[in-house]
Amino acid sequence: MKRRALIILCLAGTAAAFFALSAATPYYADDYSYMFTYAAGAAKERVTTLAGLIASQANHYQIINGRAVVHTLVQLFLMGPRIWFDIANTLVFLALGLCMCRAAWGKGERTPLRLLAPWALLFLTLPGFGQSCLWLTGSVNYMWTSLAALAFLLPYAVGVGKLRPAAAALIMPLAGLLAGWSGENACLGAMAGLALLLLRKYALNRERFELWTLTGALGFLAGAAALLFAPAQGVRVSGTGGMASLGEMLRRVLPVSVHALEYLWLPLALGALCLIASVLQSRGRGFMYWLRRWSDTLCWAGAAVVSAYCMCAAPYFPLRAWCAAGVFGITAVLSAYAKIERPERLVRRLAPAAACAALAACCAMYAMGYGDIAATAAAAEARDAAIRAQIEAGQTVVSAQNVRGSSRYNAFPPEGDLTGDPSNWQNQALAMYYGVESVALAE
Repeated sequence: MKRRALIILCLAGTAAAFFALSAATPYYADDYSYMFTYAAGAAKERVTTLAGLIASQANHYQIINGRAVVHTLVQLFLMGPRIWFDIANTLVFLALGLCMCRAAWGKGERTPLRLLAPWALLFLTLPGFGQSCLWLTGSVNYMWTSLAALAFLLPYAVGVGKLRPAAAALIMPLAGLLAGWSGENACLGAMAGLALLLLRKYALNRERFELWTLTGALGFLAGAAALLFAPAQGVRVSGTGGMASLGEMLRRVLPVSVHALEYLWLPLALGALCLIASVLQSRGRGFMYWLRRWSDTLCWAGAAVVSAYCMCAAPYFPLRAWCAAGVFGITAVLSAYAKIERPERLVRRLAPAAACAALAACCAMYAMGYGDIAATAAAAEARDAAIRAQIEAGQTVVSAQNVRGSSRYNAFPPEGDLTGDPSNWQNQALAMYYGVESVALAE
């Protein structure tokens, strides 16, 4: 009873803390653009109806990118009160941690520390946490797609439980479609994870064939095709100078590796320790014993590697795009740790100390992050009041202060969200939102 109460307290505390961060984060950049229709042959208008949203996304799929499911959700949330997104975003963050916990410990007993570990590592690790988990457009594009990918792969790693085979065969194609039709690096990471988990299931473990594994894979491939071969992907690639050559991709491997060490050093260090422990505990039992015992860990690690290095084909690698690699990488670390044999006496001594250190780090980073976000929200509110005052005075060309952030938990970058060029897309998006001709950066 005491453990159940602690688990409920952990869930409630995590939800409240994350909701406060999400609710404090103002609209930023693409949020203003996605408030308006992308419909072809029509003036930019606010999306206020389902018909307008469908027309907007039909054209978006032709000229912007293939993430139709993701951006439909974005525009849907921007049609209503912000609180609905903040509630949904909090539930997605909770679900992501629970899926990572299930991937690591399977049906094992849930404890408060096991539940908190994924959320703590995500909070302390993801380099662009504000843009990938708190910003409305960014969160749906990156954290939500990472959850879709992980949730789809989970049955391939731990099974479908008590779900009947016929039901699983019908549900998995939909889960696969959503996972495939998500974000590019989450999709490609999931594709690698799916291939590795199928090899583990049928080649390494020689399990009996189950129909849902095939229907799920077919659904995933359909979603991936809808994403990667959308007409807009060609437009997008040509707009950035075309696909990178093999030589360019290879040259980007080193910078991506350096950034991986810089951003994901904590799970990488923990993973290295787990790898050493796994090898030491497998001595005398042979390579196949080690491979079978830690095979699911290797599958999650493979998905993380592909999620990161597939970005070598892209002209730039924003911090928010590290989300899927971080999720898969942390899942791999937790999965490895769960299988390591730990002396009970050592656990009793180290677990409380490690938990206290992690809690202190989370509290310190949370206080800093929330303070930064709150200051940014106040600056955005002050700018809004200043712009509306200029509009009431009859001005159609308004000036606005830059709004900046200073931490990984802030969606706003240190350089601010506007530029000195009124024709820049972010300035234009703000001008469209306020219904003025242009927004110039104030001195």
